[in-house]
Amino acid sequence: MNQRRTLFVLRHAKTEDVRPGSKDSERRLTPDGERDALELGEYFRAQPIAVDAVLCSSAARARQTLELLKLDDQLLRDRIEVADRFYNAGTDTLINAVRELPDDSHVALLVGHAPGAPGVVYELADPTTSRPEALGAIEDRFPACALAELEFERGWPEIDVGTLRSVRMPGSASR
Repeated sequence: MNQRRTLFVLRHAKTEDVRPGSKDSERRLTPDGERDALELGEYFRAQPIAVDAVLCSSAARARQTLELLKLDDQLLRDRIEVADRFYNAGTDTLINAVRELPDDSHVALLVGHAPGAPGVVYELADPTTSRPEALGAIEDRFPACALAELEFERGWPEIDVGTLRSVRMPGSASR
């Protein structure tokens, strides 16, 4: 049985500033953020692999980012978990959620926030097997709409470190 797993970690796209009287969780994407999410969706659909499970924060900006990716054709509705537990979740919470993914899922997407989502990448990327240019791309930053691709040789419950294969920054090609 193939144990190889791929995890895409995405920080939601660029958002509006907090407005007086509104909740942080209600912040929406800016026009630039919408454009970046749409471009990222085109990138995803051009890949030879299809996402088969999603973990997404319940915040409006994360849900809107996921919606603009337009991955609905690839996904079964029961493989998308949008939950409050991913909103402002810490790295450990997010990694544990990834470890709970179904065994028959091989390619997952995590849509979250900083610092938790970038923390997942920093914690799970093995510097000895990861591509140097990918590590360099996230060395000092993981901006809105940044996407990291991690590959693991084990099933979800056993993941601890993996290979950072690529990083895609908004408005740019993969590294």
